Order: sequence, then C-alpha cells, then structure tokens
Amino acid sequence: MSRRDSFKSADARIVLFGERNVGKSAVAVRFITKRFIGEYDSSQDFHYQFQTNIKDENVNIEVLDPGPIPRGQNRDRIILNHTLWGDSFVLIYSITDRKSFNSIMNFYQSLCNVKPKPVVILMANKSDLEHKRKVLKSEGTQLAELMKCPLYECSAADGFESITQAFHDLYHEVLKKKKERKYSLSPRPLRSAMGKLFRRNSTKANLLSPDSLV
Repeated sequence: MSRRDSFKSADARIVLFGERNVGKSAVAVRFITKRFIGEYDSSQDFHYQFQTNIKDENVNIEVLDPGPIPRGQNRDRIILNHTLWGDSFVLIYSITDRKSFNSIMNFYQSLCNVKPKPVVILMANKSDLEHKRKVLKSEGTQLAELMKCPLYECSAADGFESITQAFHDLYHEVLKKKKERKYSLSPRPLRSAMGKLFRRNSTKANLLSPDSLV
C-alpha cells in the first residue's frame, strides 16, 4: 500500500526503526492483528492503516515498517522522509543482539535532527529469549533515560498485551503533543501575555503620574 493512500486525517502515524532481524514486522503485526507470524519478507517497506479502539475511542492509525536501505541509496535522506511522514516513533532492538542496541542512538539522533523533541518509545524485543540475552535491562533503562522516553521489554512471540500497551501509551503521547502544539498556536496565550504586559505598563504609568508625585 502506498503512503499516498494514507488516511487523510490519521490520528497517529507511527514509524518503526531498528536493525534487521530485531522483529519489527512481528511487533507491527502483533499490535495490528494480535497474531504472531515468525517469518517476513524484510526486503521491502510495509505500510499498514487500520482502525482500533483505545479507551472507547475509535482511532485511525498508520504504521510504517521500513525495509532495509539498499546499497547506494542515501540512508540519511530515506530516514528523513520517514521522519517527516511520521508523528511518533518506536525504536526497536533485540535483547539478543548487541549491535541492534548500539545502533539505537544513531536512529534517535537522526530523528532529533529533524524533530528536536520527537515522540518516541524504546522497545526491547525478544524478551522470551532470556537465555540468549546480550543486552541487560539496566542498559536499556539507561538509554531510555538518556532519550527521555519509556522502555518496554516485550516479546512479539509470547503475546500481544505488552506490545499493545506500548503502542497505546505512544498514541496518548501523540495526543498530548498535538494538544500542546494547538494551544501554543492559539491566540489565547498571546492575549494573556499582552494583557499582563498592558497591566504592567499601566502600573508603571500610574506610579509616574503627577498626582502620584504630590
């Protein structure tokens, strides 16, 4: 499905970033369908659009699961296009893959170059493979604190509850950000600031009036 077919008024556009084989596609499908599929064609982008219910509200959501960037193509430009399209992001690594964890900060810095305060969550997938763990949970916690975002350790293979909760929390952060942006662009804050300035200047004028100096 082309992104040109996107919902005209999607409530959230979520982009998944992470290295190959961290389970991005499995995470996306778990969230959307609650099913687990072990193998995917990871050579292409997958774009999903669907309606779900979050706290008794019907919500239009789009999820972009980018495929690997082909050799010879500009990685920064492709990530830029994905970042401009999305309004929220899931950075995913596998607890069994140290390289995937080390690459998270590169994805995050690329986001911040475009959107200084991106709406982000950090997701550590494959928590069911504890016996193969290469990344400590404390390391994930430290990275999340550095990025000022929550960490979710989960397993797309084991169930959908923790993954669903992570995406629902991300959606609520998107709502919060949109409300803050709408308020900052509304005339009310400007009128309030101008009112305070006017009252302050009026007070100064009264203090300097001839009657006040008698």
